[in-house]
Amino acid sequence: MLKAFVICNNITDNPTNSDQKDLDGAGLSAINCTASFPMKVSFWVFAQLSDQKEAGEVRLAIMRADSGRRYFFRPITVRHKDPLQATTFCVRLFDCTFPAKGVYFVELWYDGVWVVDQRLELT
Repeated sequence: MLKAFVICNNITDNPTNSDQKDLDGAGLSAINCTASFPMKVSFWVFAQLSDQKEAGEVRLAIMRADSGRRYFFRPITVRHKDPLQATTFCVRLFDCTFPAKGVYFVELWYDGVWVVDQRLELT
């Protein structure tokens, strides 16, 4: 069960509470591009989910809105210590190559099933 899915510029540990993360630029939905395309962009994804299983496989993907073409990233195994508590994980998408300006969707897949996406526009 998904609890949170947030795109942001940066994620750091909260210095006063080790159980919390600070999300800089939370809700990132547009990136103003000054360089030529194709362009490399880095950003973070913060997610919280729970599952009755001990472990599951998370995959992030970027989908082009105009063509539906997906670019999948490597699978990540997420281990759930407690099925009643949300498991938090943060993934940095480093130097993602975007071929052109336009609308993209950052997608979360869990155990091979699409769960949610967030719109990201490169202008």
